[in-house]
Amino acid sequence: MIRKWTEGRSIPPLLAFWGMTGLFFSGACLYIFMILSSDLIEKRPFLFDQTVIDAVRSYASPEMDLFMIFMTEMGSTFMLGLLLLISMIWLFVKRKNVWGMFFYFLTVAGGGLLNLWLKSYFERERPTINRIIEADGFSFPSGHSMGSMTYYGFLGYLVIRSQYKPLTKLGCGLLFGFMILLIGISRIYLGVHYPSDVLAGYMAGSVWLVLCICLLEMIYLNKENKFQSTKNTPKEAKVS
Repeated sequence: MIRKWTEGRSIPPLLAFWGMTGLFFSGACLYIFMILSSDLIEKRPFLFDQTVIDAVRSYASPEMDLFMIFMTEMGSTFMLGLLLLISMIWLFVKRKNVWGMFFYFLTVAGGGLLNLWLKSYFERERPTINRIIEADGFSFPSGHSMGSMTYYGFLGYLVIRSQYKPLTKLGCGLLFGFMILLIGISRIYLGVHYPSDVLAGYMAGSVWLVLCICLLEMIYLNKENKFQSTKNTPKEAKVS
């Protein structure tokens, strides 16, 4: 099917490179997630969990509590849903990018549904020590980590694909990366997730994010090739 779809279509070398890089990256993320889930199912201890928790909690203070609560809210269902709605409206009104709007929704909302299914499948209880805030539901994988990866990750993809200057793209990429990292750390600091939950959320979110981006790029490429084919048709007819 893929071979038939690619016949007669020119794939830019840069796009092919990033496509292969993305697939390799998502494959590595899927492998790590499978290792984590296998250890969880077989009840093998995650040796790095307590080490990371101790390191994160070593910075505990009233001021840090407030900062981490703020960061965790930036990855909450309500906040991501609100930001997603704003982003979709912007894509439709300013960019007329219907496909981008649809896949943004698919990436974030679909990732949320996938996270709920994974939580119900693994049924890992949340930690009970150093709990600063309350949280419902199961623990593995972290919904905040997975949601922040899909939302801020797709936003970073849109910025990189835009016409902004390279320095602006780099700055936005670093900002979104720090947001994703800090949201995950906040879940550990607040005592509602194990580090292995956060890591699993990042891995699952990355796989879903790359899959959605690849599908969107295939649509963009198909539209571009159709446009070029239509554009070149009159010239070819004139020559013949």
